[in-house]
Amino acid sequence: MELFKRDGTLYTGTVNTDDKGRMTYIAVIHCDRCHVINGQRLWIMGMNNGQPYSHTGFDCWTCGNTGIRGEREERLYTAEKLAKVNKAAATRAARKAEADRAALERAEAARLEKHAAFRAENAEFLRKLESLDGDFWVAFRDDFLRRAVAPSVRQIGLVEGEIAKRAANAVSAFVGNAGDKVTLTVTVERIITLPDNGFGVSYINLLRDSAGNLLVYRGLSDIGQKGETVTLKATIKEHQIRDGVKQTIIQRPRVLEVA
Repeated sequence: MELFKRDGTLYTGTVNTDDKGRMTYIAVIHCDRCHVINGQRLWIMGMNNGQPYSHTGFDCWTCGNTGIRGEREERLYTAEKLAKVNKAAATRAARKAEADRAALERAEAARLEKHAAFRAENAEFLRKLESLDGDFWVAFRDDFLRRAVAPSVRQIGLVEGEIAKRAANAVSAFVGNAGDKVTLTVTVERIITLPDNGFGVSYINLLRDSAGNLLVYRGLSDIGQKGETVTLKATIKEHQIRDGVKQTIIQRPRVLEVA
């Protein structure tokens, strides 16, 4: 009578019987902590390019350099019994696979439902966010959707501030002509302090007049604080278009009045 191991290989060694009368054999458990390297069995430190290596020369404490960690009793099967066992195992595996598939489907459905609810709850914020182009805002939106956490006050302010800035920039037009000496009433929108390179601290001042035109002054003069409205005299240096926004560059400003 032919007998087989669980993996289907034919067994030709000594056959034993366990306490339930089933046919068994003694299987050797090979050591996984040592390996024969250059003809000598050594404790392995790790793998390098798929090959075990050992720089210590230590004997293996796990198996005492025998290469065998131990033994265990394993079942033997007739061809008929093995076929039944494999069929039962395949049935269990199929049931588990179906259960796993159904669980994944339920989880995905729940995820989609949660995502749809999140989008619905934050529809207005998402509408504003999706109206902003550019790499930063695309990454901002993707991260917001991935986290699925209600927007913070800071995030809302950031988005609304960008929308307001773009709306203001959209109506910006050039003021006067290069060389004109003008008197302007402007609001200081932003001040960028530049490093002192030995000539004193200088600033980039972003200014907006009542018509929404953007003016820029770069220099040493202190025009005012952010948010202040000032009246000044200046000379128009040139016109520029930066990131699609029309800017009027001024020079030699002199503040006449701070509102």
